[in-house]
Amino acid sequence: MNTMTLGSLAVLTLTNPAEAARRLLEYRLGREVLWLGFCLAVILNALVQFGFEYLLPVPDGMDAPPPEPIFMSLIRSGTLMMFSIAAFLFAGRLLGGRATFNEIMTLTVWLQYLQITAMFITLLLAIAIPFLMVLFLFATAIVSLYVTLHFLNEAHKFGTLWKSFGVIVLSALVAVPFVLAVTPSAPV
Repeated sequence: MNTMTLGSLAVLTLTNPAEAARRLLEYRLGREVLWLGFCLAVILNALVQFGFEYLLPVPDGMDAPPPEPIFMSLIRSGTLMMFSIAAFLFAGRLLGGRATFNEIMTLTVWLQYLQITAMFITLLLAIAIPFLMVLFLFATAIVSLYVTLHFLNEAHKFGTLWKSFGVIVLSALVAVPFVLAVTPSAPV
């Protein structure tokens, strides 16, 4: 990453995600680097979730839900991220894509870092300016979808964002029962 800083790559991801995906894929990161990046993303995600559980004020008259053990948060985060990598890979292949596991993992891990950054900003907004948090979450969801469509298109070499959208829809259809299975139910 000597020719481009992480910050400029993040800006490129937001302004021209297809070009950012091509540059990320050109690095051809080894499995060791990818797995290290994956594990770091899981840990950072758990830390931000921990921040949401412990730093956000609880409205008057409501009890704070019991915090989840950090170990369970790590397992759930890692499982969900690995599931999304597998779902994007296999759904893309069903639609004629040619991405490899390493390519999907590279782009998914990078996107995860950007989403962790967005979650951290959301946490800060929730503490300092709560009414802006909802707007920021909405904008983050839109930008995340936009970037993911382009990343999948580049990785699978579809040539059309519609197939990328199909990958997201197929992945979501498979993900709903899976996410419900690994997410703890709220106490009644």
